[in-house]
Amino acid sequence: MNSGLIDRETIRMQSRKLVSVNWHLWPRCMNNCSFCFGRFNEIKTTLNRENALRILRILVDSGTEKISFTGGEPLLCPHLGELIKESHNLGLTTMLITSGTILNTKFIEEHHRYLDWIALSVDSSNEHIQKQLGRGNGNHVHKIKKLSKDIHSYNINLKINTVVTKLNWNEDMTEFIEEIAPVRWKVFQVLKIVGQNDGTIDQLLISEEEFNVFVKTHNHLKPVVESNKDMKGSYIMLDALGRFFQNSNGYLQYSQSILEIDPIKAIIQVGWDYNKFIKRGGLYNWNIKGGG
Repeated sequence: MNSGLIDRETIRMQSRKLVSVNWHLWPRCMNNCSFCFGRFNEIKTTLNRENALRILRILVDSGTEKISFTGGEPLLCPHLGELIKESHNLGLTTMLITSGTILNTKFIEEHHRYLDWIALSVDSSNEHIQKQLGRGNGNHVHKIKKLSKDIHSYNINLKINTVVTKLNWNEDMTEFIEEIAPVRWKVFQVLKIVGQNDGTIDQLLISEEEFNVFVKTHNHLKPVVESNKDMKGSYIMLDALGRFFQNSNGYLQYSQSILEIDPIKAIIQVGWDYNKFIKRGGLYNWNIKGGG
C-alpha cells in the first residue's frame, strides 16, 4: 500500500523536475550572523572532490537547470572553482551565494566565464547595523559596493539578498540598491529555525506588519519578497553530505544522500512544495547574461 503511494508521488515529482537546487556544500562560515538559519553545527564533515562532482552529474540527470552554491560560506570549499566550471560545462546556470567577506576581484576574474550570477548578502546600508548583525567588521557595505562594480565589469548578473530584522525593518535602502544596481533583489523576513538560530534570533524577529513596512518602502524597486510562509518548504536544498533538507516544520529535516538513493525518492523523504516554489517566483529568466 505505501509503495503504491510512493510510486504515485514519484511520478508526480518527476514531472516537475528538480529544476533549481541550492547546494549548501560547505557548512562552515567566518561570519557570525545572529539570524543565520544554516549554521549546520551538526554536520562535521563534507564530501570529497570526487563525490562532489558526482553530485552535479546526478542533479543534471534529475532535470536540474540551475545550481546555487551556498553555505555556510562556499568560498571556503577548496574545490569550489572546479565545481563551478564543471556545472557550466554540464549546461547548468551557475550562481554563487556569498556574504562577500572573502570574495575578491581575483576570484571573480578567474571564474567569470563559468559564473552566471553572484548573489551578495547585505541587510543594511548602515555599517553599524551590519556589524551588529554579525556581518563584517564595519566595512561590509563599502566592500559590497566595490564587489558590485567588479561583478558588473565582468558581465555577471548581480543579485542581492537582504534579511529584514528588528534592526532594519524601518530602513530605506533605496539609494544603496540604486547605486549597486542588482538584476535581482530578494528580501526575506527573518526566519527562526530550531536548532540553528533559536538561541540568538528572538530579539531580531519581526511581525508581518513590520516586514510589510520594509516591502512597501521599496516597492518601486520591485524586490522579490519572501515572508516566513513563502520560504518554508519551497526550496530544494542540498547539504554538505548530499542530502536534501527542508524547513517546513520550523526545524531542519534531512533525507538520505543522493549518492545512495534516487534524488526523486530523496526529495520525497523531506518534501518540496512546488506550488509555493512557483508562487514565490522561484522560476524566472535566470539565463540572462550580464544585466545591469
